[in-house]
Amino acid sequence: MELRRSTTPTQPTVRAAIARATTGAKMLPQRRSRTFSSISTSVAAFLVGALLLLTSPLLSFANKLPGHSIANPPDINALVADWWMGGTTIPSTKATVLSSGVRNRVGSLWSMYPLLTNSFEATFKIKATKPATRGSKNGGFAFWLAYENATQAQLDVMKNSVQKQEDIIADAWPGKLKDAGFDLLGYRSKYNGLGLFFLDDDAPSVSVVPNDGSKTFQIGAGLPTYDATKVDWTSGNEVTVKLKVGPESAEVEFVGFGSVSVKSSFKSMGYLGFTSFGGETIPEVKAEQAPIVELLGLEVINLDTASAGEEVHTTPAPTVAAKPEDKVDVFAEASSFKDHRAESDAIKELTNLVFKLVVETQPVRQQMAKSLETLSKRVSVMEDDFKELKDVLDKKTGHKLGEEFENIKKELASLSTAATQETKKRRSSLDSLHADIADMHKSAHSPDTIDKHLDKLTQSNLKVLDQLNNEHQTMFGVSLGAIAFIIIAGLSLYNKFRCWEKKHVL
Repeated sequence: MELRRSTTPTQPTVRAAIARATTGAKMLPQRRSRTFSSISTSVAAFLVGALLLLTSPLLSFANKLPGHSIANPPDINALVADWWMGGTTIPSTKATVLSSGVRNRVGSLWSMYPLLTNSFEATFKIKATKPATRGSKNGGFAFWLAYENATQAQLDVMKNSVQKQEDIIADAWPGKLKDAGFDLLGYRSKYNGLGLFFLDDDAPSVSVVPNDGSKTFQIGAGLPTYDATKVDWTSGNEVTVKLKVGPESAEVEFVGFGSVSVKSSFKSMGYLGFTSFGGETIPEVKAEQAPIVELLGLEVINLDTASAGEEVHTTPAPTVAAKPEDKVDVFAEASSFKDHRAESDAIKELTNLVFKLVVETQPVRQQMAKSLETLSKRVSVMEDDFKELKDVLDKKTGHKLGEEFENIKKELASLSTAATQETKKRRSSLDSLHADIADMHKSAHSPDTIDKHLDKLTQSNLKVLDQLNNEHQTMFGVSLGAIAFIIIAGLSLYNKFRCWEKKHVL
């Protein structure tokens, strides 16, 4: 294996040669003779015809390999039919994302079918944007020509570890990926084929290294190479890379940065692919960002006139879009956090309802607060008016009506208390009387004695009843008098209020 830097410019295309030959023929000096001009024109036409004759087989047989090419933006149906994606690699409406910009994450994009030729040209464009603060190291991505079906090789570890939720949370997938032999930017460090390594260093570079599976390459141990091309591929600008592979050599051109040629034996049945690694954690840096890498298209052209280049297979027709009511969120239904998500949705809905209630009732609450404040002011004003009215009445009548009413209330209360106490005494007297009657009834020996006692008791009862009636009438009369006094006092006050109202006193 020999690695050398190419310093020769890219060979001109057929169209450029034709244009230069035609331009040269047109710019012949007009002062030459007609004979010399016609001879020169004939020679130029002969050279152009010979060039077209020599290059016509290449133009006729160099064809694009659609199964190994990726459009931009990607055609989802064609991408799924010909390519396998794993890890952080995902198509979007603008490009194919190779690395999502998160450190300690890997992504894979591999062709599922081999190239049937060892003479081809692959052109791809990338766009990478680095974060403001570098949060990872030893990261980057690689473009591979591998003599191994990498899809089958990586399918098991990707499905059962790299993309498994438990291993991601426990950070167990890096060890399992390394145990499976994939320890270099998401693929093997001891690979068989050709690798283009885009390394995210302080000075980004690209190393082109062929390998037959006998050597091991690691970042910091063989990578980057001593003559790696300095390509600032993390600047956010598009970078175009052209790889031309032949049976005995390969040439890589980084448009605008230079080119590299390597000598090695390349055969058919190789698989193209991209892998990426977000980088290792830098302990002293809290930022978790890594460069976001996007693939802006890949075009593969077969240069072998005797080979088909790739297997011909039909691309499945696009599936009919499901109706909105028939769509099911598979991730949400299969997630282990489904119950937590339901609780979160319920809490969110309750929060929205509370917020809506607060927003809708806020004007009403403000209006009620204003009404209560106004009512409180009116009550205060009314209390002040009553105090003034009381003072005016006291001055007009010469009496303190408030104190008089208080005295009347006290007298009524005392009368009620006295009546209640007297009633209790009378009741106790009756109770004792009934007890005496019962005793006498028991101690009586003859009917005459009982009759006498009964007569005496009857007379005493009648006297007590008369006394009670008299006292009751007395109390009723006093009550009526008090009520009449209150009514008369109220009517007199009302009459005075009416008079004052007529005299505009109020």
